[in-house]
Amino acid sequence: MHALLTVAVLLGGYVLLWLLGFLGCALRQGRRPAPAGADYLVVLGAALDGCEPAPPLAARLDAALERFAAEEAAGHAPLLLVTGGKGPHEECTEAASMARYLTARGVPADRIRREERAVNTVENLRFSAALMAAERPGYRCTVVTSGFHTVRTALAARRAGAPGPVVGADGLLAHGPYALLREAVGTALAYPRANVAALLLLAGTGVLLG
Repeated sequence: MHALLTVAVLLGGYVLLWLLGFLGCALRQGRRPAPAGADYLVVLGAALDGCEPAPPLAARLDAALERFAAEEAAGHAPLLLVTGGKGPHEECTEAASMARYLTARGVPADRIRREERAVNTVENLRFSAALMAAERPGYRCTVVTSGFHTVRTALAARRAGAPGPVVGADGLLAHGPYALLREAVGTALAYPRANVAALLLLAGTGVLLG
């Protein structure tokens, strides 16, 4: 019984440290500056309401529009790249819905690029990076997503080789604590071997100490 308690304490401590570390990374990510001069503003897809952006996706698009206007005011001419395929219960691709949202708010159609295959964050960044590299070798980009989603997005962007900062469209808790907790779990699952090894090591240590 004492061994089980020791194992539980060690594993619980590890989970708590991971959550605190994730929160620290998310706060730091939210404070990182995103300099002007991007060739692309990449907007990651999210759920639709019918064929219209649901509120979290609309927030990302509105943030991208603000960034687009700021880039133009600084003398730059970025392209907006919207990325997202068709989910199992969606009536159209997320990218198509996002493009319509942007054109309805004054963005010229020739300034928008679509990536319509991706079904998750990793594919969003990987397919977008390939599209940007093919069109503009040596490009720079800024990625726009929800505040709670910036850590995993930055990880996926690094792995995809997409050079540029990741910015959050809103605060970490704008969509509630559950979204942030779910994202922490999703980020942990991006490191399966390291986390499984750590948990096994702690469990073995707990048994020995117990």
